[in-house]
Amino acid sequence: MARSFKFIALASSVALLSGCSVFYPNWGATSLPEEPEIVSTETAPAETDSAAEPEPTESASQTPAPEESETQKPEPKKTTVEVIMAVVEPELKILTVVAQLPSVSDEGGSCTFRFQAGDFEKKLTVKAEPSATYTQCYPIEVPLSQLRSGAGLVTVSYKSDLYVGTSAATSVDIP
Repeated sequence: MARSFKFIALASSVALLSGCSVFYPNWGATSLPEEPEIVSTETAPAETDSAAEPEPTESASQTPAPEESETQKPEPKKTTVEVIMAVVEPELKILTVVAQLPSVSDEGGSCTFRFQAGDFEKKLTVKAEPSATYTQCYPIEVPLSQLRSGAGLVTVSYKSDLYVGTSAATSVDIP
C-alpha cells in the first residue's frame, strides 16, 4: 500500500509539474520571440514575348522606399517644460534653476537655460536625464556675477530627437 501511494504521489507530481510548461512555454528565454519573415507567394507571370521588357520584381520596386524613410527623421513632438524652481541663493552667490518635463520620459535630450534682463541675455545648456515617468534637467547653477542685477526672466527649453518644448517665463530678481 505504501509503495502504491509513493507511486501515485510521484506520478501526480510529474503530471503537475509538466503542466507548468503550458503556462511557461519559454522558460529561461532571454529575449522576445521574433516575427517570422513573410515570404511572398506570388509568382511572376510567364513571358509570352521574349523581346518584351521584363517587369520589375517586387523586391526591386520596394528598394527605394526604405532608403527614403531612413533619411527622413520624424519631426519632434511638442512637450511641456516646467520650471520647478528659480531661486537666487545670495549666500552661495548663484542662481539655481530646476526644470522638468512632467509627462515625458526621454533619453538623449538637453535643456537650455535662458536669462533675459533688458538687452542682456545669458544661455547655458545642460544634460537631461529620464526617470520612470518624467525627464529632469540637471540642476542649473549660474554665478550671480555672470548675470545683470535687477529683474529678469528665466526660461528653460528642451530638445531631443523626439521632443521639443519651452517653459513659461519665470521672474527672478538678481541682487
